[in-house]
Amino acid sequence: MKTKKFLLIITIMVLVLFAAACQPKAEEPMAEEPAAEEPMAEEPAAEEPMAEEPAAEEPAAEEPMAEEPMDEGPCAPATEGPLAGVDPRGQTVVWWHNHDDDPRVEFLAKYITEFNDTNECGITVEDQLQGSYDDIRDKMNAGIATGDLPGLVVGYQNDQAFYALADGLADLNLYIDDPTWGLGDEKSDYFESFLNQGVHPAFGGARLGFPPNRSMLMLFYNITWLKELGFDGSPPETPDELREMACAAAEANGDGTGGLIIDTGASAFAGWTFAFGGDILNTDGTGYAYNNAGSIAAMEFIKGLQDDGCAYVFTEGYPDPEFAARRAIFTTGSSSGLPYYESGVVTVGEELGREPDEWSAGALPHTTPDPVQNIYGGDVMIPATTPERQLAAWIFIKYYTSPEVQAAWVKASNYFPTRAATEEFLGDYMSENPQWAEAVKLLPFGYYEPQLISYQAVRDATSQAYNAILQGADIQQTLDDLNTEANELQAELVE
Repeated sequence: MKTKKFLLIITIMVLVLFAAACQPKAEEPMAEEPAAEEPMAEEPAAEEPMAEEPAAEEPAAEEPMAEEPMDEGPCAPATEGPLAGVDPRGQTVVWWHNHDDDPRVEFLAKYITEFNDTNECGITVEDQLQGSYDDIRDKMNAGIATGDLPGLVVGYQNDQAFYALADGLADLNLYIDDPTWGLGDEKSDYFESFLNQGVHPAFGGARLGFPPNRSMLMLFYNITWLKELGFDGSPPETPDELREMACAAAEANGDGTGGLIIDTGASAFAGWTFAFGGDILNTDGTGYAYNNAGSIAAMEFIKGLQDDGCAYVFTEGYPDPEFAARRAIFTTGSSSGLPYYESGVVTVGEELGREPDEWSAGALPHTTPDPVQNIYGGDVMIPATTPERQLAAWIFIKYYTSPEVQAAWVKASNYFPTRAATEEFLGDYMSENPQWAEAVKLLPFGYYEPQLISYQAVRDATSQAYNAILQGADIQQTLDDLNTEANELQAELVE
């Protein structure tokens, strides 16, 4: 023990001597500046006032720090709440997105520039096109592993679950309800189901995404043709009414077409389940319930239409050309397809030398008291970076979803807005797009598909089960098997 202490003392002495030997070399730059030092040394009269006036010197250095407006102004850090002390000023937020068509690119260029030029926080947003949702998903997963993440990113709800498993996202509950930076009274202006879609029961109710826009599953119907068949042109409100109208159109065509075109996608399956009062999520939102009574009733209804020759599956592309050519009086599909339906109907009218058919889009016929509309769309998410950057990203989200900006986004994208006040700024657009205006009335009745991490793969399994049912598979057994497969996949991915 004494030997160790002796060696330690010797080591310290050597280091001290070595440091002393090196000291002149470290001081030399200061010693080589006599031009600044010598005049002061030769003029003591000039030196003394400087030495005798510390009070004049110190306040001059202290004043800027005392008066610096770090805690003042519209973007100063909050003094209360969970975001107290977080300063968003001067942050740069890189936004990864997938918007590549001209109207949307022009919108982003205009309104991101406006935000950058006018926001009082000095925040700069840089939008970066990253390809498809799949491309963005790959880049986000890589970024979570390396720590190289953007300030803002788009994606679906099942993407959010993937990122959350790796602690890659901020919980937006922290921001949406904050007393300083939150939505305040404006929260009630957002459609409730749209906001709720980003809340994940499987992650303790964390809010992992925020809705900038939405689309909706719609029933497209031919008003002119319905009137010609003896109906008043109104859309069917119940499954029985749809059956009567579809069968009349199929009988009129007499060639196996004319009724309802069956969409066997997962979103259509979910939409019909909702219309029959069911839900493909279990009661606590952490798993699937594909064998619920609503799903069974919906599949029995669709299969019955097919068996009666009043519905058929079309697999050669999108159904809007069939609709325009009167090979289907009803189709189902996303509201984002409205412009294509309009174009197709107009084209057929011109080709036949007559006025285009009058048509519109509405709710799926339902057994529930009110419609239950399947709404869907990507969210914006805030990756887990720094508190300052995350808050800056949230400030941009609030701007991006403000009514005036949302109205401009609607016109560029044909998406639905996510808050009611946007309608005030869409007068001309709604009068020029009457089908879209009708669809907007259904936004308060929105519901959504699962946010579970496994849902992308489960969607494929759902479509396979739907097709199997149409080919004659037992409905109950097929949905039981689908439910088992879906929940097993969910458990595997979570674990």
